[in-house]
Order: sequence, then C-alpha cells, then structure tokens
Amino acid sequence: MLAFIQLVFYQLINVNNTTVCFLNTTAGADMWRNCGITTDYLQTVLLPWEWITGGYFSFFLVSIFVGITYIKYHKIVYPILVGIIFLPLSYFVFPEQFLSFAILMAFIGGGFLVAYMFLRQTKEYSG
Repeated sequence: MLAFIQLVFYQLINVNNTTVCFLNTTAGADMWRNCGITTDYLQTVLLPWEWITGGYFSFFLVSIFVGITYIKYHKIVYPILVGIIFLPLSYFVFPEQFLSFAILMAFIGGGFLVAYMFLRQTKEYSG
C-alpha cells in the first residue's frame, strides 16, 4: 500500500511553457493569423485584455457596470437587475465556472428581491 501511495503522489508532471499568440516573436507575419484575426475580430481585439485580466475581462466589465449602477442610484435593486440582464447577454463570454456561479447568485438575488418586496414594501411605516 505504501508503494502505491508513493507511486501516485511522487509523480512528476511536465507542463510545456505556452506563449500567448501575440507575444510569439518567432511567428513573423503569421502572428496575426495564429491569433485568429481572420476568423473572429472581436476575440482578437479582446485577446490582450483577456490576457491581462487572466481570462476574466468580461467578468470585470460587468462588475464595473454593476458598481457604477449602485454608485449612481444608491439602491440595491438596480445592480441586481443589471446583473440579471447581463447574464443572458454574456452567456458566451463568461467562463463556465462564473456562469454557474452567476446563475446561482441571480436566483439568490431574486429571492432577496422578492423577500424585500413582501417584507418592506407591503408595510406602512411612519416617517
């Protein structure tokens, strides 16, 4: 049993060093073709920003929109609605792990919104 554990846990996995297509200086004139500029212009434009943010550029962009909405209106309902609206629009831009997390958070936010409507908006407060 100990030999099996040592065999499993002491394996060395070699991972090749990868270079982003726009940083490959040996590609020459084929660099733009390797980046996919002839097939998807939007991906080519966003590629440096995706590289800078670690692949989460769209997540940061939607977070900025949600933050600006909260700063401008000072109501929590509007950022929740903006986040829910951006979910279907950014389905193909979000990575899968953030999409599943965003759907979960949208349902939780919608639940809080319904609870807020029933608990706070249906009572009459003085002053």
